[in-house]
Amino acid sequence: MNEDLKPVLIAGAGPTGMMAAIELSRFNIPVRLIEKKAEPETTSRAVGVQARTLELLEQRGLGSSLVKLGNPGLAMSNYGDGKRIFRLEFDRISSKYNYLLFVSQAETENVLREALDRAGVTIERNLTFLALGQADLDTKLTAVLRHRDGSLEQFECSYLIDAEGAHSTARGTVGLHFEGKSHVEDYALGDLYIDGDLVETDFHIFASEHGFISIFPMGGRRFRLMADNPISKPSKETKPSLEELQQIYDQRSHIPAKFRDMSWSSWFRINSRMVNCLQVGRVFLGGDSAHIHSPAGAQGMNSGIQDMINLCWKLAMVMKGQAKLELLETYSKERLPVIRNVLKRTEALNNAIASESTLFRSVFNYVAPWLVSMENLQQNATEHMSQLALNYRESPLSVSGGHSGELRAGDRLPDFPVTLLHREGSAEQRPRPATIFSLLSPSFFTLLYCNIPDPAKTHSKIQSAIGPWHHMMRGQLIAAIPGQQGFEKYFGSSPSIVLVRPDGYVAFIGSDTSVAKLAEYCDKWLIPQTSSAKMETAHA
Repeated sequence: MNEDLKPVLIAGAGPTGMMAAIELSRFNIPVRLIEKKAEPETTSRAVGVQARTLELLEQRGLGSSLVKLGNPGLAMSNYGDGKRIFRLEFDRISSKYNYLLFVSQAETENVLREALDRAGVTIERNLTFLALGQADLDTKLTAVLRHRDGSLEQFECSYLIDAEGAHSTARGTVGLHFEGKSHVEDYALGDLYIDGDLVETDFHIFASEHGFISIFPMGGRRFRLMADNPISKPSKETKPSLEELQQIYDQRSHIPAKFRDMSWSSWFRINSRMVNCLQVGRVFLGGDSAHIHSPAGAQGMNSGIQDMINLCWKLAMVMKGQAKLELLETYSKERLPVIRNVLKRTEALNNAIASESTLFRSVFNYVAPWLVSMENLQQNATEHMSQLALNYRESPLSVSGGHSGELRAGDRLPDFPVTLLHREGSAEQRPRPATIFSLLSPSFFTLLYCNIPDPAKTHSKIQSAIGPWHHMMRGQLIAAIPGQQGFEKYFGSSPSIVLVRPDGYVAFIGSDTSVAKLAEYCDKWLIPQTSSAKMETAHA
């Protein structure tokens, strides 16, 4: 890699910024991670980590650490008129993480900070992104930074990732508008302990003519509470009291419970906003800098982390001369539809939960149990909330060359047991059990060969066709485990070749007769490497 390569400047060291630094560092891309706050946050803020985020963290060696800290939520219980209206069960989520993990954002950030420490990345605190200076859009940017003592620094960087959050400076600097609306309703938040009959396996939503209250189980009788229509008038000088939150709960819930030992509370208002572009030249936006919305459905932090997992492999490969510049344009093309969908769903969910209309609640309480009892609706709702249903099928990066299974280009590749017949570069020839996720690499493309009648012939054909890019891929010859349904469902029963991106989504899918199409795909997005570059990549 070019030793003169300027670092990527990452503004904001919340979950989004830290994830960007972790990802780029794994590709040996130099980064500088700055944060204007003097200390890490200690309050819980975002509390839900979805299945898809856990899958992606698992592939980066971070999933188990987070799971140990959290409390698995197994269902959502919705109440009205003094009874439970329905229970949305998460065991239908088609992942081993078939739950919603409730864990304090402060603990999530600790796990990410430990990963940064292992990667040798230091968060520079009390350092504020102020502006962009003269920008040479072809080679670098000049950022103006302000230190704690007020002194200014000009810093040359190759790219800027804006992860500053809702009050981003960089967003305005590059001329992007935060389009959307601010809700006028006030909400109360609190972290406290609850004694009583509220089960810790579910998160609970109580709706009434007074408003709603949502309660999220954090484990050990700790809960996060959110309620609209607080009783007192919010102000900058006050915070919700334990007594008021107890009063709100008693007003809206029929389940006996006693609140105690509140560690934190706050007022807030919901904003529902997003930018219409995630890239301006060498500046990228992600997380709350690019999109904010209702906390309903626990989507925000998850979306920010996944923004960076989508962006950073592309940015790293472009910076290392392995991929063409056009690859960076797919970040905005892929993530913007996802963000719009998240805003639409969270807005609809928030409106349904918070509606004070007697007629709406009466109809909702009558219809909802019938709807939720339908298996396909439960499946659809949980797959979307867990973000497993997210796909990039409409992306220019998703190409199909013909295939018999359900899997499509742009889909998340699910995890299930398989037989590994052969792994490229391995001397071991004996078949052995494996899982799909154990075969994927977050640092390379993975090439899966399935149902291949003559593996040696197909391998030789592919080596010949995609030789200039083959060092960027790890080939795996796999077969079904007898009696395991997932293999044929997704890959079909005829020969198939699946190219999987470093972020776990299918880039190309075809048969053993579509090798030429696979080569066209590689030629469109990737750059052939010299022998020395191949060696460098192999050791990266």
